[in-house]
Amino acid sequence: MDKDLQTMDSLSITGVRAPIYPIIAEQIVDELKIREGIAIDVGAGPAALSIAMARITNLEIYAMDISTEILEIAQKSIENEGFNDRIKPILGDVHQIPFQDHFANLIFSRGSMFFWNDLTTAFKEINRVLMPGGFGFIGGGFGSAAVKKKVKKQIKHQSNRPYENSPKIQVDDLETAVKDVGIHSYTIINDESGLWVIFKK
Repeated sequence: MDKDLQTMDSLSITGVRAPIYPIIAEQIVDELKIREGIAIDVGAGPAALSIAMARITNLEIYAMDISTEILEIAQKSIENEGFNDRIKPILGDVHQIPFQDHFANLIFSRGSMFFWNDLTTAFKEINRVLMPGGFGFIGGGFGSAAVKKKVKKQIKHQSNRPYENSPKIQVDDLETAVKDVGIHSYTIINDESGLWVIFKK
């Protein structure tokens, strides 16, 4: 297995980044009040957020990623946590999501947005796949300032190098992409929890 993939696995599932995902899962559920239905985790990576969401909801979750190697890691994590019945890894690209129109009640993503090639195309696809009345919770961050500080410190200590931030997205560019898709009911959060856009179809 590629060393970078092993690092992602250890940082996300049980390692220093592990505390991030339960916090974000709670924020999603508290904000949107969705506990049942179909959800898609876009850019799921090792499925850490999918697993955190499965722990506190009854959602049927599709953990989607463009990397087959990362999906193999995700599958092992899902099996280890006992969620084979509710989390399904699936190969897919946010720019061409492999689901029919009006498929999901919820689409969420943590971290992948900063690596998308075309924000407008990605949000168009997310909006297409959402059911009328469905929600998107898309962005990136650590959930809280305290967790961010702790995680960065631990990563620096373990790797003996500074934490590498994700590429930046300007808030104006994010808002433009959302508006261009025709999403009108949305909120953009840019604070200590990270940069997020929450919207309803």
